Amino acid sequence: MDSNCKEMVAQIKNHKELVINGSADISLTKMLNSDHCQSILSECRDFRDRIYTPSKTIFIFIKQVLNTDKSCKKAVSDVVAEAFVQEDKKISNNTGPYCKARQRIPEETVQDLVKATGEMASEQSLPQWRPYGRELKVVDGSTAKMADTKENQEEYPQVKNQKKGLGFPIIRFVVVMSLTIGVVLNYALGAHKGKGTGESSLLRSIFDCVKKDDILLGDRYYPNFF
Repeated sequence: MDSNCKEMVAQIKNHKELVINGSADISLTKMLNSDHCQSILSECRDFRDRIYTPSKTIFIFIKQVLNTDKSCKKAVSDVVAEAFVQEDKKISNNTGPYCKARQRIPEETVQDLVKATGEMASEQSLPQWRPYGRELKVVDGSTAKMADTKENQEEYPQVKNQKKGLGFPIIRFVVVMSLTIGVVLNYALGAHKGKGTGESSLLRSIFDCVKKDDILLGDRYYPNFF
């Protein structure tokens, strides 16, 4: 690994630590507390827990994903420690309320937050970061295996050459990302196979995040008539 690559890896690691430890007023905190994001989160009405509010739950979940220990137990223990240090308040270390709160976050809310934070970050990018004065974006797709639940099997069925009950649900996703600033601008999800589930079809559903004069980079799957 050359020195430039090592420096970049170190920067990414350092930024992740800032998110996990909450040791700096990073952009993610400002974005989630912005009027736009708070307006989106206010639509999550099925929240009665005063500890795991929609905003708090989303932030804890992000930290959980970034942490090397991705368990719910670790995520909740951090909340307990934070409440004790900052508020001298004792709360339960039971993971149940957090898990339930996470399940109450609608998928639409998560996507709206991704779009909102992506737009805000993109708008703050400096002109000198843009090649030829244009926004540089990239599109690509992939697949992932999901938890083997009845609901997932119905919406994202496994491939047909696998025996029923032996395979996992498969989801296809397409992402449009800003290479100018390094944020996801939007994404689309679909089944692995079937009408309207190809990468081009999924891209059509989110193509409004590509603006006039943008430079869009993709592999040779994408340069068709569309």
